[in-house]
Amino acid sequence: MLPGPPELGPPVSWFHCVWIGAPDDEPVEWFDELDAERWSIRCVRKFRDGSLKAYSYASPDWRHQMPEVPIPPLEEINDNSDFAAEEISKAEFEAVWEEARRGMAR
Repeated sequence: MLPGPPELGPPVSWFHCVWIGAPDDEPVEWFDELDAERWSIRCVRKFRDGSLKAYSYASPDWRHQMPEVPIPPLEEINDNSDFAAEEISKAEFEAVWEEARRGMAR
């Protein structure tokens, strides 16, 4: 039997990353709500066509959608010129989360 989701703490930071050279079928922007260990609690993926997908460990397909490891520190991500990462506010994350959830309800 496969293990369940990781033990998550409360949200402490919010993250946005652009994948500059993302393949056409992969998300180009990542928005994540992170706990103190930098595990993603909830996430939104934005694709080239502008569509948004929201995921959490409550999602039925979480094993295929949620990050398998904690999100690396911003400095480490930004060392790779194919990525541009930054911290965002809780309000910025919530706005994208709500937009993605509304789009998925259609």
